[in-house]
Amino acid sequence: MPGKIEALGILLLLLPGFTCAYICQHLAMRRERTELDKVVEALIFSFVLYLATWPFFGYTLPVSWHPATDGSYLIYPHYSHLLTLLIASIVLGVLYAANINHDWLLTLFRWCNITERTARVSVWTDIFQTIGGFVQIRLKDGRRLIGWVRDYSDDATDSSVFLEDAAWVLESEEQQAIDGPGILLTKESGIETVTFLNWTETDSSKGPDIEES
Repeated sequence: MPGKIEALGILLLLLPGFTCAYICQHLAMRRERTELDKVVEALIFSFVLYLATWPFFGYTLPVSWHPATDGSYLIYPHYSHLLTLLIASIVLGVLYAANINHDWLLTLFRWCNITERTARVSVWTDIFQTIGGFVQIRLKDGRRLIGWVRDYSDDATDSSVFLEDAAWVLESEEQQAIDGPGILLTKESGIETVTFLNWTETDSSKGPDIEES
């Protein structure tokens, strides 16, 4: 079989795995990986996808090729198999991304005392994604803010947080509401501590009320 046809066969074997990995990359916050890690992951995804779909298609590839009279090769795609692989790649990519974001698999392993690791990128994202809610933030200059965590940076070195329904906490412990949708605290703001507060969702349209700090 000519080299070009061999290369096409290898590409088709890897393409579902790379599709799955590409979807996962855009849906989940992940640790830094080397190019080798990405290729190995794509190979594993491809293996899982073909293992799941091959029994339904007679253990054949999604394309076949036959020699033509002029010495070239004619390629015949099997559209049902290709469509199945595409759908399976999307589903697997979404499920794997959800597993990373919600830490499903490693939660089970931690419960079994197999590991203490989480699927999250850092403690920064782990805590905000696990707890979130209403927080009080103290800045390095002594000022304090209170508000609902709406967004936060993926990278812990950036350490940016957007607070919704935010207010400044005065020295008298009174709250001075910020006029607007919220406040964005960037790395330059100098976040020193983040205190997660107890709250009850008494009115979803107005946000949570603090029970105690």
